[in-house]
Formats: sequence, C-alpha cells, structure tokens
Amino acid sequence: MFSVVIPIYNHAKFVRQAIWSALRSPLVQEVLVLDDGSKDGSAAIAAAMAAAHSGRVRDLTPPSGGNRGAHHRLNELVERAQCEWIAILNSDDVFVSGRFEAIVRDPEFSDCDFAFGNVLFMDERGGLMCAKRGPLDSWGPFHPSLELLTMVAERRFFDLLYEQNYLVTTSNMIFRKSLHARVGGFRPYRYVHDWDFALRAMIHGRAAYVQRFLTAYRIHPHNTIRDNQLKIAIEIRSMLDHFEAELAREIHTKMRS
Repeated sequence: MFSVVIPIYNHAKFVRQAIWSALRSPLVQEVLVLDDGSKDGSAAIAAAMAAAHSGRVRDLTPPSGGNRGAHHRLNELVERAQCEWIAILNSDDVFVSGRFEAIVRDPEFSDCDFAFGNVLFMDERGGLMCAKRGPLDSWGPFHPSLELLTMVAERRFFDLLYEQNYLVTTSNMIFRKSLHARVGGFRPYRYVHDWDFALRAMIHGRAAYVQRFLTAYRIHPHNTIRDNQLKIAIEIRSMLDHFEAELAREIHTKMRS
C-alpha cells in the first residue's frame, strides 16, 4: 500500500535503523533508497540492506554518483515508486512502530491526499528529548487572530501552515503520488523544500491530521536547521514571496476564466 522513499546523505550511523523502521510494517510494499554522494560509507550500507531484502528494498543510487540535493532525489524516488501512497523518511530519522497501521485506521485518511501527524524528537543516540503535536505545539505563538483549536477542528491546516511549518520535516509527510505530480514535485530549496511542497499540496489536495506520534526526528550536530540562520531566513522569505505571487496568478486566472 505504501512506498517509503529514503534519500540518503552522510548518515552512515543512522541509515540502517531508518530502513528497518520502514520495513517492520507489512503495509509498506517497498522501500526505495538513493544515496546522494555520501562520503561516509552510507551508500555501501544502503546497498547491503537492499541486497539482504531484495524483495522490498530497492537501491536506486545512480552509478555516476554525485550530489544533487534532497529536493532532486526526492522527486526521483517518488517518480519511480510503484504505490500511489508515498511516505518520506529522511535517513537520520525513524518511523514510530505502528505508524502506518494508525494512519490507515484514521477515519479521515481514506478521503485525503496528504496526511501528517505528531513528531517525537530524539537525540543522536535515539533518546527521547521532547514531542510536538502538530499545530497544537507550535514553534511560537500564532497570530492573535487565528483561533487554533477551531481551525484544527475545521481542518484549516493550510492557514496555520502558512504561519509556520509545524510539520517539522518531510519525514512527517504522507501523500498520493498523483498529488506530487499535480503540484510539480519538490522545488530546489535547501532549507524549506518541505514547507514549500506542503503549502502547495494543501492548496491542491485535501489534508488530514492523524493525531498520533508517527515519526521520530533526530537532533544531531549536522542537522540542516543548524546552518546559518540568516541564510535560512532569506530562503523562507524568498519561498513565501514566490508562493504568494504564484497563488495570486492562479486566482487571477480562475477569475478570468
């Protein structure tokens, strides 16, 4: 039922656990892995896992290697997935046991195109640090005009996401392959390709919030979020400006048609 796609980059310490966390659910039909030019032996580990589980794990790492970026590798993986439902897993994160079973049991899942849940935060060794319940545990206060509980009840997830990226990570995204094609896939952002994709996905598809802990996000010294904060802020502003301009054009086109 689900294709799990795992782009890999310099996570030799974590990638085996990531793949195992996807394999333990019988609802996962296949796990697609692709190394993006790692220098630490990650590619060899991924290849060994694929050889050991050849019926379910496919290693799509190109012979030419190279580093193309997470957004590019995600698009490659999604395009080659065989299932309609896609679950992303970053190679340093893990899926919580029972997550796929909880997703399919959720009454809102059958009628959605994009789903997300709650996120656990773990340290480099896998120890639990804290937890975040989607928009209910925000990074900072929402605008005073936003009635959080009412908006969650009314499934106004896009309006809340536009304020801040409460999804945390691409590992917290489950979506239809057809939705990925409809919105044009992931764009070439280093820091906010997840946020940008989720905004467009919620515009063009129906979102569901599965109020269960589905993913464990790993905090370690090499997280992208630890990069230069000014660069991150500049990319966020650029992404939102581009998104707003694109949305305005779409509205204008619909009004004229």
